[in-house]
Amino acid sequence: MPKESPLNSRSGSADSLGMIRSLSLVLLLCSVLSAQIRLRDVDAARRELRPWLDAVAMVESQADDQAVGDGGKAIGRFQIWEIYWSDACQVCPALRDAVYQDVTDRVYAERVVVAYMLRYCPQAVADKDWERLSRVHNGGPRGHRKQATVGYWRKIQAQIEPS
Repeated sequence: MPKESPLNSRSGSADSLGMIRSLSLVLLLCSVLSAQIRLRDVDAARRELRPWLDAVAMVESQADDQAVGDGGKAIGRFQIWEIYWSDACQVCPALRDAVYQDVTDRVYAERVVVAYMLRYCPQAVADKDWERLSRVHNGGPRGHRKQATVGYWRKIQAQIEPS
């Protein structure tokens, strides 16, 4: 009786199928992560996220476009760090027409924040999940998982839903 090749055996088929599924998932993630976001999509999301954007601006800086914090590392109404700005620019090429210091302009800063959210938590943008958006803004791409961002969320929540 001929020996079965691993590719022809039941376990081989399952392994091959698993490998194909894994490869498909990797390719899907690569396409999502490399997707470019258009400025018109950012602006459409800005309109939908208005209550949240206003709340974050108040908590971060009392909506002061010239605010400087974190020892000079964060600027503008949203207290944007350069690495945050860079992440947003990677996914929305239109934002690259400006420089980091331009986050002191309200409209540009809002676009940067929204592009960042569309990159790291697009479902939260679609769902208007204020908590997840707030915690990602405060704690980075995995901020929604960090206990340290819960207090920040409560401050935003108090701005959105005043007693």
